[in-house]
Amino acid sequence: MAATQIDTITQALLESANITRVIELDVVDRAGALLVCARLDLPADIGMREVSAILFQARRRVETALPEVASVYLEPEVWVDPAAAAPTTSSVVMLGLD
Repeated sequence: MAATQIDTITQALLESANITRVIELDVVDRAGALLVCARLDLPADIGMREVSAILFQARRRVETALPEVASVYLEPEVWVDPAAAAPTTSSVVMLGLD
């Protein structure tokens, strides 16, 4: 797998304003036909209809950018920074008056 192919796929995915990062990208060469699998960071406040459209358009951009791509599997995700401090339980849960 050439680094230029990885860069081309990444750039095609990030052309959408709604895809803010490629969380994970795997590309497998199956006898000249590429299989692309990616986890993509999407905004948390968009609906499934928008998610479907965003992923469809991203898939088409990848297939257009690299004709040797045979299959594209994209997984939407909302990225959470692992280095960020976790909120306290009391900031998430409403305490009872028991």
